[in-house]
Amino acid sequence: MEGREAKTIDLVGGFLAKKAYDPPSWATHLNPIPSFRYSLGLFPTPIHKWNLPNLPEDTEVWIKRDDLTGMQLSGNKVRKLEFLLADALARGADCVITVGGIQSNHCRATAVAARYLNLDSYLILRTSKLLVNEDPGLTGNLLVERLVGANIELVSKEEYAKIGSVALAELLEERLKSEGRKPYVIPVGGSNSLGTWGYIEAIREIEQQTKNSYGGVHFDDIAAACGRFF
Repeated sequence: MEGREAKTIDLVGGFLAKKAYDPPSWATHLNPIPSFRYSLGLFPTPIHKWNLPNLPEDTEVWIKRDDLTGMQLSGNKVRKLEFLLADALARGADCVITVGGIQSNHCRATAVAARYLNLDSYLILRTSKLLVNEDPGLTGNLLVERLVGANIELVSKEEYAKIGSVALAELLEERLKSEGRKPYVIPVGGSNSLGTWGYIEAIREIEQQTKNSYGGVHFDDIAAACGRFF
């Protein structure tokens, strides 16, 4: 019984744990190297063979199942947030700011992860000019964001294009500071040098999985989908 209880405590204690970070050997030349990360996702995510029709002979396609990191945390988005939110807490932040579209998966993930770590979240969400002064409702990601207490501010696509995401976040940051808050700004998509460490870890994860769990399967190429709204 004692061993069983200890195992259960270990499993529970892993989630939200603050962990010292050691980069893979091939990334030690990068700078800066983060010191810590928070355990927010269900890793490693499995790699499954993807049975697509009409593939060329001797060709296999496998898929990294980052949709299984935890549904409320929006798949791969949590990889970056493990490092970004560790930095936010290290800097003494009490809230985070980020920017995205009205149904941004990144914004949803940020709001949920911030709530896990007892941080308030402020989301600047881009929508149509006709709807910018309307209640955005409780559909899709907005429902999750409302459930975790996110503060939502709408901006029209036209204003977003004119001012830009960086300036919009800086304006909100200054306003919150004037109110005595300690905000931490996360860029659109969490896409900066610190967030990139989430994907460095994903590559290390793939290396370890192919070595230890997949019978010596070797991947010749890795393809990653990405998108950006300008």
